Amino acid sequence: MSWSEFEYSVANGQPLTLYEFKRQNLYYRYTNADRSIMINNALWEAIAISDNGLSASSNNVEITLPVTNKVVSFYRGVPPSTSVKIRIYRMHYHDNQQELRVAWVGNITEVKREKIGEAKIITTNIVNTFGRQGLRLTWGRKCPHALYDSRCKVKARHYVISGLEIIALDGKSITFNVPQSINNGYFSGGYIEYEFEGLTERRGIRMHNNNNLSLYGGTYGLSVGLIINVYPGCDNTIDTCENKFNNHLNYGGCPHLPGKSPYSITKLF
Repeated sequence: MSWSEFEYSVANGQPLTLYEFKRQNLYYRYTNADRSIMINNALWEAIAISDNGLSASSNNVEITLPVTNKVVSFYRGVPPSTSVKIRIYRMHYHDNQQELRVAWVGNITEVKREKIGEAKIITTNIVNTFGRQGLRLTWGRKCPHALYDSRCKVKARHYVISGLEIIALDGKSITFNVPQSINNGYFSGGYIEYEFEGLTERRGIRMHNNNNLSLYGGTYGLSVGLIINVYPGCDNTIDTCENKFNNHLNYGGCPHLPGKSPYSITKLF
């Protein structure tokens, strides 16, 4: 029987909901069935998971699951540096064709812990991102581009310093074996990159002072001996763009912009 025959049957339908979370290249699959099931060579683990229902006009779906779940643990402390995607499927248990119907596609925006043993994941529909207003460039002395993006055009791989080791941390900053050739403040505004549980994570650098890096979000998830890659930052000025990255031809600001607006009223008498 096809999915439609099960769906519109009076007595044969046994609907199941499947939840697939994706973080970078790793998948976490769960089902609300009473036992774990194999579908297309993938194991869907049976857990106490549910949602608040779907509708054509839904912008958000709330998913309730145990607080000990792996996906929930991502949001303890500092949230992931990349988005966690969610895809919800519907199927019927006795469907030999294992036909899945996509019911929801979105991203996790927030995780709440309203009860001791339960967590609530707030997801937003991926369609909502299509309706967001894009950024608009404005005139200014400083460059509006983000370092290493497609407009800046600086290649991050050309400036990364790899294989540095964390030798101490205090909760908000780390101490690392900085090369002697690096000037103080060189990494301010940049970020560190490291491997954590098979995933590539990033943490922004607030301030670089000698061999100390103050990090956005603190040092949660970091440890002494961890090997990191460090990327320098930019203060969006023409001097830094030219002298640090030799990228002044792609500078997005107007460093010689007059300080007086042509629209201001000047009284001559």
